[in-house]
Amino acid sequence: MSDIIRLLARLFLISFGFFAGCVAAGLAYAFLARIVVPEDFGRFDELELTVTLVVGVLGLASLFARAVLLPAFALIAVFEFLRRRDWLTYALAGAAIALAAGVYRLGGAAADPAPMIAIHTACAVIGASVYWLVSGRSAGRWLPSERARAIEPS
Repeated sequence: MSDIIRLLARLFLISFGFFAGCVAAGLAYAFLARIVVPEDFGRFDELELTVTLVVGVLGLASLFARAVLLPAFALIAVFEFLRRRDWLTYALAGAAIALAAGVYRLGGAAADPAPMIAIHTACAVIGASVYWLVSGRSAGRWLPSERARAIEPS
């Protein structure tokens, strides 16, 4: 029974890490794409700016989550079973997903898509890094260890 509880706790941590990564990517996108600029902090009322920032960041986070949900969870599952715990793997996987999910849509949308590709890739690396901080560092710890399998009697 404890294995099921550990698995459910791990699935909750993975979901929470994905949510935190999407919020971090949305916050990064709000500033990198200059949706919110530092000059706005002095011009607007604090409450208005806070509500705008929170609603905008959560909206951007939901867009990121919708765009990368299936490939991200597929890679998370692979990293869990391979017990990948290094930051660079998650950062490069986030960048690869961002390039795969966003490049084909930007082809005719902008005159110069290179800055938007760079912003999307940077936001994905930030989101993947936050995911790694929340749940990627303990990937695969819920799996039975190889040593425990060798000790068990056949």
